[in-house]
Amino acid sequence: MSEFFESNIGWILVVSGVLTALAGAGAGVFPKSLLRLAFGVDNADGALLFFVMHWGVLIFVVGALLSVAANEPELRVPILLAGAIEKFAILGLVLFGPLKRTTAMTLIAAFDGSLAVIYSLYLLSVPH
Repeated sequence: MSEFFESNIGWILVVSGVLTALAGAGAGVFPKSLLRLAFGVDNADGALLFFVMHWGVLIFVVGALLSVAANEPELRVPILLAGAIEKFAILGLVLFGPLKRTTAMTLIAAFDGSLAVIYSLYLLSVPH
């Protein structure tokens, strides 16, 4: 499996990083649309919008770091550890959190959960 990761981790990180960064940017710039489309929230107040925009910035940064890690092998372990934690967190919150799950939330969780598993498998394959 380590040969698979050695030859493919670069493009995996670029693609997943760009998609993550775009999702974060979308949340930051269009928080009302994200809340409506992904979470079924029609009425968002100022505090909720603030936290969604801030969350979008954080997700954008995680995505940007994942993209950077594609070409910076010495940074991969800490960045992938952070990325896996963030993506496992969204999976856990969607599956076990207090909100009623929407189709969009389920798709986001499935995608992020899959990436978290890939990142974790890579981390397990890296020599310590």
